[in-house]
Amino acid sequence: MVAKLLATIMLLTGAVGAVAQESHARQPSIELSPELLGLLRAEMLEIAQGVQRIALSLAGGDWKSIHRTSAQIRDSYIMQQKLTPAQAEELAHALPARFKQLDAEFHRRAGKLGEAAHERDPELVAFHYARLLENCADCHAAFASHRFPGFVSPEPPVHHH
Repeated sequence: MVAKLLATIMLLTGAVGAVAQESHARQPSIELSPELLGLLRAEMLEIAQGVQRIALSLAGGDWKSIHRTSAQIRDSYIMQQKLTPAQAEELAHALPARFKQLDAEFHRRAGKLGEAAHERDPELVAFHYARLLENCADCHAAFASHRFPGFVSPEPPVHHH
């Protein structure tokens, strides 16, 4: 059963590399104030810790923990945090539409993951978990390859004749 779940995760995340390489070529720059950048980084750290907890909980069949953590991730949407009106306006103007789309997809996926955990369906939990990770990688490749250099395509060798 565990081998099947791991195989599902590996299959579903296999396409991430191709998407990441494709996305890097057109990576837009996002300029945020230091305060807002700090909030975004703090949220990303919380999400990363939650994603790690989910992996451990999945391996141990701790459905309550997965459900709770998924709900926390789903509800951590940056646009709904306690932002000042100026920060909310800054986000609305600074974040590209693709970033907002990926972020919304990520939080919807976290909700589906929580629902699958509530139903105690290990195969569906693994599926949604893999898709959640795929969404992370897609967004990082598109908008944060400077922080995640593994998504940067190596330059092809130049041939001199």
